[in-house]
Amino acid sequence: MRRHILTLILCTAVSMGFLFWANIATISLSNAKPPSNCKDCHSGAKAVEMGLEDVYAKIDSLPFKHSIVEEEKCDLCHIIRGFKTGRTWELSSPDAQKEHVFFLKDLSWDRKYKVDLRIKDNSGKEIPAESVQFIPSQVSLAISNDQSAPLLKNVEVEEVRQKIFLEAVIRWETDEPSNSVVEYGLTPQYGQTVISEKVFLKRHKVAISGLKGGKQYHYRVLSRDIFGNINSSDDFILNTSEQISKEEGVRGIDKSQLVVKEVSTFKIKETKDIYLKVVSDKPIRAYLTVNEPAEIDKHGFGLAPSRFSRIDACVRCHAQGASHPVGIMSKGPKTKIPAELPTVEGGIITCVTCHYAHGGNKRYFARLDFQRDMCMACHTGAPFI
Repeated sequence: MRRHILTLILCTAVSMGFLFWANIATISLSNAKPPSNCKDCHSGAKAVEMGLEDVYAKIDSLPFKHSIVEEEKCDLCHIIRGFKTGRTWELSSPDAQKEHVFFLKDLSWDRKYKVDLRIKDNSGKEIPAESVQFIPSQVSLAISNDQSAPLLKNVEVEEVRQKIFLEAVIRWETDEPSNSVVEYGLTPQYGQTVISEKVFLKRHKVAISGLKGGKQYHYRVLSRDIFGNINSSDDFILNTSEQISKEEGVRGIDKSQLVVKEVSTFKIKETKDIYLKVVSDKPIRAYLTVNEPAEIDKHGFGLAPSRFSRIDACVRCHAQGASHPVGIMSKGPKTKIPAELPTVEGGIITCVTCHYAHGGNKRYFARLDFQRDMCMACHTGAPFI
């Protein structure tokens, strides 16, 4: 018994010692500062040389400045604070196709990433594929906006089937890789939306569930390309009175070797949007595991996501509920957010939608006149597409 007690005391002491040093390490890491001052890159000739905006010159010209800016506490809003382990997330193609374009969202601009790629053919056989490593700021292939919306064709109902719920599958094609959206409802105003935007494809297939039998649904499809150009189809009718079965043709076994023609990363000019493209000579399914290492660079543990810097950082000091709600989708039948009022994550309103973050020419750093222009800028009564 005495030996067991001594062993227990020893194990407890070792555990507490480990926790003590782990906490010390965490505290040290949480207090870590970016290795260089923000002005080193974001002001003067250096900013111009690096293709960055001279933020400090712009702030100096403003009559109203945020107190945090005047105290030069940039890291409170822009830098990830505290110990940060490397992120890992997965993306996969919903259907077997010859071309897939994946949007690698929220990457730190100067951090090295590794993408592990798995490829399977139509039979489920896995094809060896190499990992891809890159630093977003060093991706050289840049593509300009073509200013053209995707062309839509062959919009049709592929299936209407009764499973646990009544479901329908809508399919269509586009002439360039695009995302997949279906708006549907019992009236031409729709009211419900299903969206798939993890991967941009040329052949689209979207399942909608929870439908009622014996009804006629209105629906239309929309696709947005990687540049943000969007196109929508005409209104179609989906009749759930009859079930439609997918025609499964007899497939021969293709024993020829599958060839992966291209695995590349590219960016959109004048943005920090990074994409990974996979092209093969036969339809494949692609599975990506994106790995972000935990490392301290000139931005400490990395730049905070836009939602944090534009909402969470603000509400730490400014109480919510005093003005327009944030963190909500801006899309609505009578709402259209103009380009000069920025949103994040596909239309989520933030504090920065209505206020400049660093300062401005008006009280409360307002982008527009609160008493005259702000409400009417968005609540126009016109449908938002």
